[in-house]
Amino acid sequence: MNIFKKVGSLALILAITTTSILGCSSADKTAAQETVTAFLDIIKSGSSENIEQYASEEVTSGEFVKSFDSEYLIKQLKEGLETEEVDQDTNAKLDELFGSISGMVSGYEITKVAIDKKNSATAIVKINTTFPVNIFGSSETRSKVEEAAQKYHDEHDEEISNLFKDLGEDEANKELYKKRIQVALDTYNKIISESSPETYAMVFSLEKNTETDSWYVTDISSFDSSVKGKTEAATETATTGENSSN
Repeated sequence: MNIFKKVGSLALILAITTTSILGCSSADKTAAQETVTAFLDIIKSGSSENIEQYASEEVTSGEFVKSFDSEYLIKQLKEGLETEEVDQDTNAKLDELFGSISGMVSGYEITKVAIDKKNSATAIVKINTTFPVNIFGSSETRSKVEEAAQKYHDEHDEEISNLFKDLGEDEANKELYKKRIQVALDTYNKIISESSPETYAMVFSLEKNTETDSWYVTDISSFDSSVKGKTEAATETATTGENSSN
């Protein structure tokens, strides 16, 4: 299942800019907002280092954090390579892709913080990305990579045949594998470069640690599932066309 979905209703956009509930503790509200800000600053950095200081283990190891953790995403992509022996051109394409991943989050805005009850709070957040989060691992992306690979084979059929004649099966397969990596990287980079920015609306749930008098994030869900009373975690929510940043 994809993590975020695109929604752009006027009701949603109006709702996420509503002022916070009256009568809540100003100090608690400020402290909760500071926790969310620190958490989001780490997300924006493309890392997950020290994020456990601001969220529960369920959140820090969950799909939301992994979706924005460039180190995790890059590691996953590298693990998909069957060889570390790549040429200069392939390394350049890898660097381009990894740079795009590291800069995925362009900004964020905390539009509302409310103290729901004693030691419990929620924050509504808009996260801006330079391209849709669900590009990686989506069936559409896989299809495009497969189509590009097939096109390469069709257009270089004679060249591929000569590789097997000149190098033998083992060496030819190694060279062909390198070409496939380049085709896949070209496809990823092309998809990202042609993508439009997205803005995702999320609801952060927080609890207060009474011993340390600090707040931490215990759950992240999509805005639409939260207002409908569902409990699914971080299911696809995006409001396109928003350009606010932090």
